[in-house]
Amino acid sequence: MKIDGVVVLYQPTEENVENILKYAPLLHKLYVLDNSDSVNAALLQRFERASNAVLIPMNGNQGIAKALRVGLEQAIEDGADFCLTMDQDSIFPTERMEDIWKYLAREDIDDYGIIGLNVNHVGAPGLVEVRFLLTSGNFVNVRNYRQTDGFREELFIDSVDFEIDHQFYLIGKKIAYINEISLTHTVGAPVRKNLLFRKITLLNHSPVRCYYRFRNNYVLFREDRKFYREIRRSDKKQYIKILFFEKNKKQKLAMIRLGIRHAKQKKLGKLEEMT
Repeated sequence: MKIDGVVVLYQPTEENVENILKYAPLLHKLYVLDNSDSVNAALLQRFERASNAVLIPMNGNQGIAKALRVGLEQAIEDGADFCLTMDQDSIFPTERMEDIWKYLAREDIDDYGIIGLNVNHVGAPGLVEVRFLLTSGNFVNVRNYRQTDGFREELFIDSVDFEIDHQFYLIGKKIAYINEISLTHTVGAPVRKNLLFRKITLLNHSPVRCYYRFRNNYVLFREDRKFYREIRRSDKKQYIKILFFEKNKKQKLAMIRLGIRHAKQKKLGKLEEMT
């Protein structure tokens, strides 16, 4: 079994690079896609320590979707059976790789588009089938990926993972995660807030990130309302949290409105208009 990996960088820190180098030896090849607007050449030279790491400069921020697409194309050319997709700040459970291999060697593995990892939680052994998985910590079945249209570049960032999940759904392939093996991963800059008798989590995304999230999810929901209804409900809850509890709400709400307007106009890709 040949397992390649793809990690997308954007202004990585020294800690990010060190974490990536820890799991690089577990893979046949690791494609490092650098989306940074300002390249730290000295830091990137550290990947020379990993003989199997292939650094691919994207010459500026081309978006997560394009970077993942380029990385998967490399894995296909390499003849990989699976491709691990990782965010730069996720921490991979290197000590569990042997157990992960056992799941990827299942007799029914062709039924799956993606086998992912649990996130920040360890549960009972076994696979848990789900509709959606985040990008990081996913082992993409390359053979089945080739039956899809690939990562959708026009989404740029955000919901790229949900959209590829939808493509696997359309060709009848399952999405699941390994319940007892956990990836350490953080979404946004979360803050826990006490509200009466319960606690809520505020993601605290930047205004630009809010733009992409609400724009892309609006587009996807209009394309398949049944499949994406869970995402739609999540966005409504997130909107309320921003409206009542998050800081910088004026800018965030303005960018959400802009995102919805662009979605209705079918204006996708990288955000150029900042007003």
